[in-house]
Amino acid sequence: MIFRRLESNPFEHDRCFINRLPIELLTQIFTECADPPSTRLTNEHGAPQLLLRVCKQWRDLAYATPSLWSSFEIHFGTWALNYNASEGDALALARMNLWLRQSGTHPLSVKLHYKPPISSLRHGSMLRFPMQALGLLLDHCSRWREIEFSMPNACLTPLIRQAPVLDFPLLNSLVLNPVPSIPSESLDLRCIASNCAQLTRLHINFEAGRALTLDDCCAILARHSNLNSCTLYAQCVYYGETSDVNKLMLPALSEFHLLVHDNSGYTTSVSSSPEAALTSFLDRLELYTLNSLHIEWLLDGDRKHWTTVHPSFVMFFETLKPTLETLCLGYLPLSEEQLIDCLRSVPYLTDLELLFSLGEDPEASPVVTDKVLRALTLSKPGPEAEGGQGSANLLLPMLRGLTLQCHGEGCSEKEFVRFVDSRTEEELLHALQTLKVHTQVPILREDASQFRWSNSRFKVIEICDLQ
Repeated sequence: MIFRRLESNPFEHDRCFINRLPIELLTQIFTECADPPSTRLTNEHGAPQLLLRVCKQWRDLAYATPSLWSSFEIHFGTWALNYNASEGDALALARMNLWLRQSGTHPLSVKLHYKPPISSLRHGSMLRFPMQALGLLLDHCSRWREIEFSMPNACLTPLIRQAPVLDFPLLNSLVLNPVPSIPSESLDLRCIASNCAQLTRLHINFEAGRALTLDDCCAILARHSNLNSCTLYAQCVYYGETSDVNKLMLPALSEFHLLVHDNSGYTTSVSSSPEAALTSFLDRLELYTLNSLHIEWLLDGDRKHWTTVHPSFVMFFETLKPTLETLCLGYLPLSEEQLIDCLRSVPYLTDLELLFSLGEDPEASPVVTDKVLRALTLSKPGPEAEGGQGSANLLLPMLRGLTLQCHGEGCSEKEFVRFVDSRTEEELLHALQTLKVHTQVPILREDASQFRWSNSRFKVIEICDLQ
């Protein structure tokens, strides 16, 4: 009799220990066990779908816990995950509606992804479900906390049209990522950013970012002084017309990624040169805790113009000296001497990425050369050291990771080997641990890296000659 009773009700209160827990504690357990940081709506084996199938008590409790339904992501167009053809997206959209309803008033963390097939780029026939999903999400914009959109600009039409009247009082993370472009209206990113009161993370690496100038970037940064991570994709145009020309104080910013592209469509009277525009913008920034900096130059540059602004550029780096540990310089029109100047101004770097063209420019000398390698080669103190003072070359003595992308013509195997050997000696406190080299012209003989440094403390050494 007792056996039958237990068999018919395996979750009897006095027999099932988990049912003795207070509702509040059980709810907290459910929340902690949910798949962080967000759950795919098509995942039938994660919370909260899995909890719904355990028993009626758990199902009722899951439905009554808004936090379980407030964080999710959708990958539109991934038919293998979303059943077959458009039926999968229709199901995901219906499920999204349910999750938004069940989340109540809890702040939302949502990621929408859509990379359309090449065949749909011309007519945009596959945009319906992503646009409808964004429309549903906009009805709850007052609850947005962490939002990421990885989709064509054309999918953002609902956001584009409603941007001036939207308000995002809780939004602290906004990420816009690039995917293949479909012609559409431009997105007023400055307007959207101005309606976010609590932004701490802003990443705009998006085709829509072409509407931004460096003045717009100044306005965004001035409004959001609490940003700690920021990526901006902007035209290299700087009017300097901002009413407040004082320094932009960004005391919390620890990660800054700036991509600048050409200023086509603007007259030359707007800015003396793109080089001057960039350095004028950087001069406005007061960065007290910057740990990681990435500057990428996506336009043609003239080294003659850069020479006039280079002292200002180096001065900007010197202000970052106490805190900067990670640096990436991409395609800037620097000479080898100017590159060394920049590196000398930030001595505490632990990770460095130098990206320059893989193609050879017959009119310009290489940037990454033997001279740069010699400057980065650690030399031991001794009487033969420079000046006879027994001093050592200590350019970037704490460097642990290095990525080089260049043509390779300016680098010899001899200097490259000397550089690597000096950075991988056993007695070094801060030995080089990661080295990645991408060149068009091989620097080392085939397989030289594999046998020469096989017993060193390298975690990774990757020589990727593309020839």
